[in-house]
Amino acid sequence: MNADKRIPELDGLRGCAILLVTVWHSVMLIDPTKGAISDLIWRFSIFGQSGVDLFFVLSGFLIVGILSDHRESGSYFSTFYARRALRILPPYLILILGFYLLTRTFGSSYYLGSQVPVWALLTFIQNWFFVSTQGAEAATITGTWSLAIEEQFYLVIPLLVWCVPRRHLLSILLAIGLASASTRAFYFWANPSDLYGPYVMTPLRLDGLAIGAAIAVAYRSDAVRVRIFAQIKAIRWTCVLLASVAPFYAWSLRSATGHQVLYYVGHLYLASMYGLILILATQPGDGRTKSLLRSRVLGFFGMISYSLYLFHTPAKGVVFYLFRGSVERLQTVSDAMLMIVSTAVAILFCLALHRFVEGPAQLRGKTFHYDSNPQDSNLVAIERR
Repeated sequence: MNADKRIPELDGLRGCAILLVTVWHSVMLIDPTKGAISDLIWRFSIFGQSGVDLFFVLSGFLIVGILSDHRESGSYFSTFYARRALRILPPYLILILGFYLLTRTFGSSYYLGSQVPVWALLTFIQNWFFVSTQGAEAATITGTWSLAIEEQFYLVIPLLVWCVPRRHLLSILLAIGLASASTRAFYFWANPSDLYGPYVMTPLRLDGLAIGAAIAVAYRSDAVRVRIFAQIKAIRWTCVLLASVAPFYAWSLRSATGHQVLYYVGHLYLASMYGLILILATQPGDGRTKSLLRSRVLGFFGMISYSLYLFHTPAKGVVFYLFRGSVERLQTVSDAMLMIVSTAVAILFCLALHRFVEGPAQLRGKTFHYDSNPQDSNLVAIERR
């Protein structure tokens, strides 16, 4: 397998992830007392927050795949971090600069504020500060907690892949995932009043990243890969079974025991389900699922998924402030129209950002080369067709 080759099905999965997140953030403020339909939307739309778990699985799969393919390269570390910086920093620095300037100009509000120091945002450790605010940080930067977890993961995982023999790496990654899920459950059991810490603390959210990474390592062993694809029917039915649980899982998150469900079993359940979906998306041959993931719509949203994740909330803030002079809400038809307008504004802004900032930065990143050929690049079944 060559991780440098683009896999269109993964773009589709990115598109699914960002659509889950943006839909959730758009309808999370709906009033469930407005009728049965509103109540159902309020209850089930919370499943959209699982888009972050899907992003984690995809990140683990792609990043560890790249690192595994180039672990013998003399430019292993320098090329990886140069490419990551050019991928992550340009849109992110635009967000942080705008946030800082607007906060200095207009002061604190729902969207702006200085509870988290700028230096923490610039060093990607803001998720640890978010624990103290218990989710009350400024809305413009609230979503960056997951980016911070990924960046902290990127600091450690290259060294792990480089140092550990591949024959041991799969077991270690699976152990990390199980340890993270177990520690999260134990932490919440010991600290039931901390409703936010288990959601944003890095050691407690590594199961999704570890599962994606484990799949990437497994694919690079001919024997393991063959065994995985030999069980594809069982994997498909297990995935269907896990997906059938999703409505009940979403309903439980709106119950009095929602945090217990989320932290004891929820994230591990989601990471496992999305890991199986990832396997189905990258299996040999073709099928209905793979055709759907190659759709142009999902591919488009996958292309702008990173910047849309960063900017869809600020776009809502701008639109609602200009038209209402207030923060976002979803109570009336006109509120719904403003939500649609804000989403369109975010998409157009991110499309322009991709055209003039992200795209050129990624092209610049490709000028940094690993000084060796990718290893184990014979898995043609999941290479781009």
